[in-house]
Amino acid sequence: MQEPRPQETPLYVLPQSKSRTLFPKIVSLVILGIIFYLGILLNIYLLELGAEQETIVKLISLILFILIVVSGIIYSVYKAYQPYNFYRNRITLGKEAIYYVNITNTAPHQDPLDKLFHSYSINLSTKFFLRHIPEQIQLQSYLQQLIDYAKRTQF
Repeated sequence: MQEPRPQETPLYVLPQSKSRTLFPKIVSLVILGIIFYLGILLNIYLLELGAEQETIVKLISLILFILIVVSGIIYSVYKAYQPYNFYRNRITLGKEAIYYVNITNTAPHQDPLDKLFHSYSINLSTKFFLRHIPEQIQLQSYLQQLIDYAKRTQF
């Protein structure tokens, strides 16, 4: 039998800005949930249901609204606590990965929410992004060094 390979340890672990990740998601979930619930209430009003049926439908839709918002918040918290792991040849976020040799861009980018929460993002390629990086962490030069090293040592 073969021995299991030891788990590779990351060279660097980059946490995401929790406030930048969670606050906009939670606000948008609540606003969209309220719009959804108000739409259901409007449909119930237009159906002209009896009082008992109307109460049951309102209760079911309220429970559905709460479940959707709570599950969305739990998922957002889970995603916010996933760090970016930098290894010798790649960066990972959960099960997603990008190899340094495939990175096409290291320029930081700030949108209005990033400015508000003092964070930035880097679009490494069309499919992989480093998002919600705190402004205190200057990542561009470190990332460029890793890319240069990976390209020099590539066969």
